[in-house]
Amino acid sequence: MLIDISTALPPYKVNQSLAANELKKRMGGTSALSRMIDMAANQSGIDHRYFVVKDAEENTSDKFYTKDGVHFSPDTKTRMTEYEKWSVYLTKKAVRELSEKNKIDFGSIDRLITISCTGFFAPGLDYELIKEFNISPAVKRTNIGFMGCAAALVGMNSVWEAMKQNENENVLMVAVELCSLHLQVEPTRDNILANMIFADGAAAAFFSKKYNSERIKLEIQFAESFLFEDSAKFMGWKIGNNGFEMMLSSELPKIILNSAAPKAKEILTKKGIDISSIKHWALHPGGRAILDSLQSGLSLSDDQLKPSRDVLKNNGNLSSVSILFVLKNLLENFNLKKDDYLCAIAFGPGLTMELVLLKVI
Repeated sequence: MLIDISTALPPYKVNQSLAANELKKRMGGTSALSRMIDMAANQSGIDHRYFVVKDAEENTSDKFYTKDGVHFSPDTKTRMTEYEKWSVYLTKKAVRELSEKNKIDFGSIDRLITISCTGFFAPGLDYELIKEFNISPAVKRTNIGFMGCAAALVGMNSVWEAMKQNENENVLMVAVELCSLHLQVEPTRDNILANMIFADGAAAAFFSKKYNSERIKLEIQFAESFLFEDSAKFMGWKIGNNGFEMMLSSELPKIILNSAAPKAKEILTKKGIDISSIKHWALHPGGRAILDSLQSGLSLSDDQLKPSRDVLKNNGNLSSVSILFVLKNLLENFNLKKDDYLCAIAFGPGLTMELVLLKVI
């Protein structure tokens, strides 16, 4: 079962209006383009985001995408060097907070799952965390890479499968995404949207059936995946010479409303779950339109969307990390009662949907 989640954010907080103005400078600033950027910012449902780059900071010359007053695009190697530094720092921060709060014995960790789609290096985060926290060198390790916004629920699926085989396993799952390292300034709709919603952050989650705690816990009931047919064109993530490149179709909210929401209902019904019996929802805050489609398609109330909309407003879209922020928000700030159901849903390239049903213990 899920015992607790801790999160970590980078130091540079940027509000949407400032981010929009910075993007206009880098994309050329024509009136039509400026209107598109303002529209993306105003309709995002985001108030502010956090980044590992200082480029929106005032009165600083130490900027990642600007040198001697000239904007430029660093190569992928330069971006990955920055990714390695910040990903290690943020994941260690999240794991340290989690361990201090829950008095975790790192020697008891049986499985370590690391998740990211915004960077790679080897030895990777698993090595850094094992070394930093004296986790057993025999710990089972899984890295879930390049699976996009749904990856943390893929990780929870792995946790569920592992604990079905051995219910005594203690699992540490860590996710980190540094989307700001992949700024693309070619003036396309995809780039405008990506630059105005994605952000940076990390989270660590601890799963155990042996851990004694008075606090609310969440037990995984089941986890399901679904790949939608002929849907690769709706979401993509490619490695380019100057960072990673996003493909994000404007049709995505419609696909989620017309295909994903009905499929989620079908999955739950086949498992014998009446959707009206699910009181709490952790929906990936991919953007306001995504949440609007899920709310409409699943017939959910404003209160049921609040945990996800709060995370979107205060953090933006953190890719795989987002769903863990939403679950943490639910655990800490909402009235979860014993035996309540909680359903988590996220989407990734494919187009894929991951769905996990949890129960309050």
